[in-house]
Amino acid sequence: MQAFIQLLKDHKTVLDPTLNVFEGMFTDRPGKVSASYAAVADRLPVQIRRGFFYGGLPVPEGMDQQYQDSFRQMLKMTKTLWDAGIPIEAGTDSLAGFSLHRELELYVEAGIPAPKVLQLATLGAARIMKQDQERGSIAVGKLADVILVDGNPADRISDIRRVQTVVKGGVVYQTSDLYRAIGVQP
Repeated sequence: MQAFIQLLKDHKTVLDPTLNVFEGMFTDRPGKVSASYAAVADRLPVQIRRGFFYGGLPVPEGMDQQYQDSFRQMLKMTKTLWDAGIPIEAGTDSLAGFSLHRELELYVEAGIPAPKVLQLATLGAARIMKQDQERGSIAVGKLADVILVDGNPADRISDIRRVQTVVKGGVVYQTSDLYRAIGVQP
């Protein structure tokens, strides 16, 4: 493991674990709403919601616990790599605008403190893209796209799902208006 971590460091590898995708593959079961979307499924149009019940990978008889444990090991591995200083960025290959919230929740579940998760999703991402002089934090002279949250995701990461207002490119958007425009219940 130490050799693997050193290899990642030597190659300046950045990790985008996409845990929410693997969570669905390893822990979702047919007929039950996907854990990745449970918090928002009831707000989405039925044609989207339908896909949340497919059930992940087929689980051979007697292997359910091993699949569940495998996902737990992915969380543990993510924390081990973060502790070792491997840069982690918050990304996903799933439903844009909703699955990133779950990704951040899973980083906290893995053991990364919520304030650090917020930092890796903002300033950390800007650093990885070599844009941290212009983006990623609020400071004089930086471009400032911000969200206003009804809650405190630094204390309770799931509050990141409670975005009320978005300021993007100097334009203010109310999330309730954006949701209605795409058929999502606010």
